[in-house]
Amino acid sequence: FKVFEPFLHSENDKPLVSVYTHDVNPGTYIILFSQAFMGGGTFLTTVPVMVDAEKLPINRIAISGKPVGQPHKGEKRTAHNAIEKRYRSSINDKIMELKDLVAGTDAKLNKSAVLRKAIDYIRYLQQTNQKLKQENMALKMAAQKNKSLKDLVAMEVDGQADVKSELPTPPASDVGSPTSFSHCGSDSEPDSPMGEDTKVCTPDQSTAGGSAVGMLDRSRMALCTFTFLFLSLNPLAALFCSSGSSSSGNTEAVSTHHAGRTVLGDSWGWMDWMLPTILVWLLNGILVSGVLIRLLVYGEPVTRPHSGSSVLFWRHRKQADLDLARGDFAQASHNLWTCLKALGRPLPTSQLDLACAALWSLLRFCLQRLWVGRWLAARAGGLRSDRPLQEDACKSSRDAALVYHRLHQLHMTGKLNGSHLSAVHMSLSAVNLAECSGSCLPVASLAEIYVSAALRVKASLPRVLHFTSRVFLSSARQACLSSSGSVPPAMQWLCHPLGHRFFVDGDWAIRSTPKESIYSQAGNTVDPLAQVTQAFREHLLEKALYCVAQPRGEKNTSCDPHSKWWSSITVVIINWLQGDDAAAERLYPTVEHLPRSLQNAESLLPKACLNTFRAVRALLSKPENCQLSLSYSDKASALLRDSLNLGPHCHSSSLDKVVQLLLCDLLLVMRTNVWRLQQQGATPTGQGSAGTSGPAGIQQASPPELVGFQQDLSSLRKLAQSFRPAMRRLFLHEATARLMAGASPTRTHQLLDRSLRRRATPGAKTGVCECEMRPGQREQAEAVMLACRYLPPSFLSAPGQRVGMLADAARTLEKLGDKRTLHDCQQMIIKLGSGTTVTNS
Repeated sequence: FKVFEPFLHSENDKPLVSVYTHDVNPGTYIILFSQAFMGGGTFLTTVPVMVDAEKLPINRIAISGKPVGQPHKGEKRTAHNAIEKRYRSSINDKIMELKDLVAGTDAKLNKSAVLRKAIDYIRYLQQTNQKLKQENMALKMAAQKNKSLKDLVAMEVDGQADVKSELPTPPASDVGSPTSFSHCGSDSEPDSPMGEDTKVCTPDQSTAGGSAVGMLDRSRMALCTFTFLFLSLNPLAALFCSSGSSSSGNTEAVSTHHAGRTVLGDSWGWMDWMLPTILVWLLNGILVSGVLIRLLVYGEPVTRPHSGSSVLFWRHRKQADLDLARGDFAQASHNLWTCLKALGRPLPTSQLDLACAALWSLLRFCLQRLWVGRWLAARAGGLRSDRPLQEDACKSSRDAALVYHRLHQLHMTGKLNGSHLSAVHMSLSAVNLAECSGSCLPVASLAEIYVSAALRVKASLPRVLHFTSRVFLSSARQACLSSSGSVPPAMQWLCHPLGHRFFVDGDWAIRSTPKESIYSQAGNTVDPLAQVTQAFREHLLEKALYCVAQPRGEKNTSCDPHSKWWSSITVVIINWLQGDDAAAERLYPTVEHLPRSLQNAESLLPKACLNTFRAVRALLSKPENCQLSLSYSDKASALLRDSLNLGPHCHSSSLDKVVQLLLCDLLLVMRTNVWRLQQQGATPTGQGSAGTSGPAGIQQASPPELVGFQQDLSSLRKLAQSFRPAMRRLFLHEATARLMAGASPTRTHQLLDRSLRRRATPGAKTGVCECEMRPGQREQAEAVMLACRYLPPSFLSAPGQRVGMLADAARTLEKLGDKRTLHDCQQMIIKLGSGTTVTNS
């Protein structure tokens, strides 16, 4: 550009100054600006002129039309103002565009109103997005509960109106000027505060449609302490007494001045004494009722379905179940803790909070034993008859009770760290909330929570207070019988007197890792009741095996494969002794089918027991199967010796030793019967006379039979070194071994005499081990029969005395239930009494 040519002209009778320029082409002019003439000789321009993509600021132009010279000091300021105005123009354009989006093109709003409308609309979109996310999560949780597509569609149609009502309404678009419109167009205008109706609450801040916030346990105990102190100090009584004394003084003054009102004054004195007392009791009752209502009704948190808290709870509850299935107990505990926090019942973190929580749980448990406490606890959320609210309160109590119960189980089985006080708090909280849940909680779960509380009493409280576990066991039984009329199978043994006594008085413990046993399975590793059930089954099994080995016992009932197999073989042995072969044959298939887990077990006792069973069954079914029976006996003997030779590092329980004693005794008795059958076949019936038979008339056993008998006898000797009750059977079988080998009868007589006599004097003090070594009634009866059958007459008493001894032995065997041996004893009495030979029967 070469020339700037300003000139003065007029338009519509107004003086104007215009500046033209021309480029290299002559005659071509471009008008740069045109401004009305201002007073003072100069005019001011503020709009920059863009020519050929370059800014050309023009500050001041002289009237005389002289060319513009060098810029002076005001030029920089003018350029800055031009930049600011261009920036404001851009902001104004964007605000106008934003106004068209949120309020419409016809709305008239200032800048502050436009921004406020934009903020409201953004918050509306955020809240709508959050609501839709919650609805989506609720539908996903419903789908995970194995609901069909038809149920989901029905739920969506039914809840469409509710979801629409829960969604926020968008802010109204003001077509005209709003009431808060300000005519001031300054950009520095402050934002007008939002009204209460236009505020949008976040899910954490909103409680409507979410969860009603309950009281903390510390606040509950503070309110209870204040109420107790108020009732103890009783300031109302002092207040009414002081007012009553002043009123009585006035009455006396009136009666002194007016003698005719003496009777009226006495009656009012009696009322002055009664009325304050009644008022004090009434006000104290109102105070206590208000405190109880605040604690039990309005202090309980209630979680509404499809709320943010409910979605958070179910999300972590499902994750906790998955963690428990995987065995990740630490993560499961964390998720369960988050579940309680979502329900408004966080676990205490400090010792003060823990003490307050435990005290409140105990106080609430005592209150719910009363009718008033149960009635108020059943109306958590509000006293008014709001059925949806009460159902939500029951479901919230159910969910919290199950979470507390699961945490308590993890703590009891060693999967969750914590003190005994925290465990007591969790167990009592589970009981209290389970009682408040009503019909929402299954009866089996309620009974399980009661039993877990009884377990906690046994685990945490002193032995003196263990009797309180009966309260929870009784509550569990009443809960089962009152609604369904039947007890769950897993808890039926607790209702039996033996199971109840074992639970309360038994010496058992809960371990972090269930005990692996070949006699019973523990089941669920997280359930502490499963471990107690396992201990009770083994207790019954031990008593049943003692019934055969010592003998004394009880009937056994079991449900897992291990206990069922062991109880079946025990019943078979008892039926053999009682001579009831038909009852024993009904259990043969069960005993023959050894569980796979027992086949693969490290212990050899199950296999040894199975081979012993096969040996005895073969001999009882057909006496000709002696060789088959002996082959099974050899296998069982080898397995039994291996189980006894495992070494000192392998710990054997008392139940293992009882089983080993039973197997040794069965094998030795079975080998003795085989020898007797062979002797009966070789010796003609009726040989010799009563009292004249001697060792010379006894057929010796074959060498293989003697070797097998000696091996089993060696196993019995080894067992007797660590298990003293085996001594009472040892002397009897040693005497039998000497008879089978044809040894001298003198030592045999001494061994039998040792089985017949009690060595301890009546007045001497004997220990438990010595009492266990004494021969029992069964050993005495068998020793009498063995002596009368095989010893020479010189070692025996007169026939009449032998008949009396055999009669005593028969009565003993009849009392013990050994009908097979009893039959042999009766045959010996008949033959001895008739003068015939007393030999094999």
